[in-house]
Amino acid sequence: MNKLYYYQAFARLITIATCMYTGITAADENNLARTQLVNQAEQFVLNQLNPKNNKTVDVVAMPIDKRVKVPNCPSALKFSASEDALSQSNVTVKAECMDNNWYMFMVIKATETQAVVVLSSAVSPGTLLTPNNVHIVNMNKKRLRSSTFADTKDVIGARIKRRVSAGRPIDPNNLCFVCKGDSVTISAGTSTMQVKTSGVALEDGRMGETIQVRNRRSNKKISARVASTGQVEISI
Repeated sequence: MNKLYYYQAFARLITIATCMYTGITAADENNLARTQLVNQAEQFVLNQLNPKNNKTVDVVAMPIDKRVKVPNCPSALKFSASEDALSQSNVTVKAECMDNNWYMFMVIKATETQAVVVLSSAVSPGTLLTPNNVHIVNMNKKRLRSSTFADTKDVIGARIKRRVSAGRPIDPNNLCFVCKGDSVTISAGTSTMQVKTSGVALEDGRMGETIQVRNRRSNKKISARVASTGQVEISI
């Protein structure tokens, strides 16, 4: 009697263990199919929005309900999205398996980004920009309200005119490579001859802008182009 009881108990344990193993295997297979579905859907949207790889687009699939069972598809899944859907930030994509007539709709969040130079820490007016207080991040293009810089080399050596908090993009209108009241070197000449003298900037100027400066020797006002930090040039 005792032996029969033990045999029956052992058989039940084997059955339970088998069911648990089968359940784990099925769950693993569903997770794998789900992961493949998400990856392929994201790649589909990325290919549609950026076919020439000439811009930066971040794509993230919204979570699929855990109750949804994703079947294995013998052939490749087919993905589709309308032109109107592809113009939205949240792209609705249809994924379907032609072999078993299974399909589902997914939402892929797509964000076009661009490299932007931002401040690493809050700065006050007059702060000189150096590699230590600027860095580059990718930002959503739709959130950028003005022109920005994409390379830190374009801002190093400039000074901030108004206070800016950390993480904010650097606005070209908030910079001066030569600021009003700065002492500047005025250069003039040709490829064979250069003449330099000192002056004072009478207004703020960004790289390449023409500003008014005063020649210290002659005390005359002249127009000169900002060439670099503390440097202006005049043509002769």
